[in-house]
Amino acid sequence: MTALACLRILADPDRAPVGADSPPPGLRRVVAAYLYGRWSRPRRFGEVTPGVFLLTDPLAAHVDPDDLIALAMELRDEPVSLVLLDGDEAATALLAALNPADLRSVVAGRLTVEGLDGFLMVITHDGVRLVEPQTDRPPPPRLIVDGAISRLPETRAEPLRLAG
Repeated sequence: MTALACLRILADPDRAPVGADSPPPGLRRVVAAYLYGRWSRPRRFGEVTPGVFLLTDPLAAHVDPDDLIALAMELRDEPVSLVLLDGDEAATALLAALNPADLRSVVAGRLTVEGLDGFLMVITHDGVRLVEPQTDRPPPPRLIVDGAISRLPETRAEPLRLAG
């Protein structure tokens, strides 16, 4: 079974400049260079939208988030977080399509998204934190996203080519 995951660079609104919802191109290049150097074959990756990377590993059932802690350490001074969803194709497409404000709400436990199935994690230089629904309070509101795959922006004239 091939592991499939979506890695997103999420701007931290408390530390990022006002209105900075997407990561700057230089930061995206740092992530791409890290993946190119460390996400070795037969694993593959590709940037599907700005700051959103699709990761595959044909030799594993799940993507190991510990492989990305070194990347988080390189980015520790940047006003961003790394969010990883290890799931199926529909769930990873849904994560890629979520707007940053909704994703921050999901990571904080204030919102759940129907169809966002799999293991959702926040990766920092301190380690990996699994995002789980909080059971000590009422369930958060649910967001139902219809047709997330069709809403991904067309950024390429040619099909996505996975690197690595």
